[in-house]
Amino acid sequence: MVRELAKKYRPYMVEVRRYLHMHPELSFQEHETCRFIQAELTKMAIPFLVIEGTTNIVATITGAKPGKMILLRADMDALPVQELNDCAYQSQTPGVMHACGHDGHVAALLGAAKILLELREQIQGTVKLLFESGEEFRGSFEVVEQSGVLEGIDHCFGIHIWAEVPVGKLSCQAGARMAGTELFTLEVTGKGAHASAPQQGVDALVAAAAIVMNLQTIVSRELSPQDTGVVTIGKMTAGQRFNVIAEKATLEGNLRYFDPRLEWGYRDMILRIAEHTAAAYRAQCEMTLFGHGTPALINAPSDAAFGQKVATALFGDDVLYDLPPLMAGEDFAFYIDKLGGTFVFVGGGFTDRENASHHNGRFDIDEDSLPIASAMHAQYALDWLAAHS
Repeated sequence: MVRELAKKYRPYMVEVRRYLHMHPELSFQEHETCRFIQAELTKMAIPFLVIEGTTNIVATITGAKPGKMILLRADMDALPVQELNDCAYQSQTPGVMHACGHDGHVAALLGAAKILLELREQIQGTVKLLFESGEEFRGSFEVVEQSGVLEGIDHCFGIHIWAEVPVGKLSCQAGARMAGTELFTLEVTGKGAHASAPQQGVDALVAAAAIVMNLQTIVSRELSPQDTGVVTIGKMTAGQRFNVIAEKATLEGNLRYFDPRLEWGYRDMILRIAEHTAAAYRAQCEMTLFGHGTPALINAPSDAAFGQKVATALFGDDVLYDLPPLMAGEDFAFYIDKLGGTFVFVGGGFTDRENASHHNGRFDIDEDSLPIASAMHAQYALDWLAAHS
């Protein structure tokens, strides 16, 4: 029944997805998107609230029978990326694009809402729908939690439509699925001088360049060969003029890991290497920022097994796809850590043409992924509530 209803609402989801794709909004600025979702929920007569001071929307579908409560989530922000696709639903906002599939996530969750409304008599408990703001910038977990809307929720479920997975397939594997992320800033201080007399100065740029190179030994020489990690310096700012020895240099970096034990270990490794490397060049280095991004997203074996059972019952045994863990971050990890839950990658990749990567100006999804994602949302909620009633 769920699959049939998902097919029934495919045109609706395609229409929603294309409208949102044409009208993308950046993280924490999803005001028109928020109004659009509210209007759709109102048409369905689904009660909702907007968390004060934000664009986060929480809707509630109460089943015919009492039971536990599950949260289904869709993120809704776009990226500062110029769309390069020439299509009927091309972004109408210069420099902003749904280059990660969040437009499809909103469409699929609204489609799931329609399915669940038709099957309300089968719902043994309550389904909460969260349309979340700002996932591309660490998300809104803290404000959502502080609002109190997570109280009483027993489990959560999230989906990412993924271009590297062919449409018609999905990945619901146990263990680390997406990486934990951290960011940091290093300030290197030297002494300015004329470029013709470098001995009179302390070149912060040269010291910073050496720090960049030496930090790469963390992965190659300090982590276990069985660990997975990334240390990236994405931005270096130094110098004022071509013939002046740089007095200051700033390095901005990003960390990725799967093992939560690396979270604080990274900080100590980076600071030690940066300080001693700078000293070798007579400079000084200070860590001025070490910020937590998102924790590693980890599916517990029992939850992954439950998700696989739901998926194969819906689509057959051959629907499952082996997707290696991704080094990208995902703030749904906060929700799983807090509530327990499952995260699934739904195939959005075209099978008849090349797929652009996420965050690319030519990114797009096969819209056949929308009824699959909506069916997974709805069936997972129904089955989990029934199993835990």
